Amino acid sequence: MGVSPGRARALPADLSQCLGSRALLQLCLDAVQRVPAAQLAQARRGMPGSRPEMLITLLTYCYSVGVYDSRDIEWSSRTDRTIRYICAGSRPQWQTLRRFRRNNRGIIRDSLIHVMKQTWAFYFETGEADYVGYEWFESDLIKE
Repeated sequence: MGVSPGRARALPADLSQCLGSRALLQLCLDAVQRVPAAQLAQARRGMPGSRPEMLITLLTYCYSVGVYDSRDIEWSSRTDRTIRYICAGSRPQWQTLRRFRRNNRGIIRDSLIHVMKQTWAFYFETGEADYVGYEWFESDLIKE
């Protein structure tokens, strides 16, 4: 599935447009599985009573479909079918989302990188995750 000469190499702001909601959700769930246990334990200690796996999946998915504001994510947990599925009956408050995001930027960043790389590989190349044509992504997009 290579890129035709006239086709721009850009992903849509909503990655579900090129993958579908189900495939994007699967990538977000896969990304959470890649988070080291020590980081998950630290995230859990930082917010007792929270479910960091759910919050990471939720934030990664929402950012991947272009929903960024914590209040919008809270609202979407009531109105969007996929986001309701991710939340599994809970309704995270926007303040909780904001605090979790601030305390766990690295985990969320790494999850988004995984999703973006997988999407890039699928969308522009053969669909294999080990495609190496996205080095620009880490150097240009990830600046600390």
